[in-house]
Amino acid sequence: MDEDHGSDQSTAGLSAERIARNDAIFRHANEQIEAAAEAQEMEDRVVPFICECADPACRELIPMTTEEYREVRQDARWFLNIPGHEASAQGWAQVVRRHDRYLVVEKIGPAGEIAEQLEGHPDPATAKVDVDHRSRRRDDPV
Repeated sequence: MDEDHGSDQSTAGLSAERIARNDAIFRHANEQIEAAAEAQEMEDRVVPFICECADPACRELIPMTTEEYREVRQDARWFLNIPGHEASAQGWAQVVRRHDRYLVVEKIGPAGEIAEQLEGHPDPATAKVDVDHRSRRRDDPV
């Protein structure tokens, strides 16, 4: 694992909106992985899911069943993270479940509100959201 990925350094200066969007982009990819696994009748087999941390360069894989992934997806604010990658949320997430191979983090504050708005959107990178601009840092290009 690259020490810089998933760290607070890898996402320094990002707003709550950018952090929520990054997570939602990975979640969207994982939903496609889940659908493909189910289409191939692989529900009981372990498949690789992508870490849904806020670091846009993270490519860490988490082996799990689709049933385990569905448990993570019980809440629009919950995201799958490699242990340690919760730091990339810059305080906009808290760990709600710990497992040997992964964590489930909940987006909080404005990041949580944005995650809810992005739920199910086909393009979370460009979806329009209602943003509280107080959560944006001055140097953040969004």
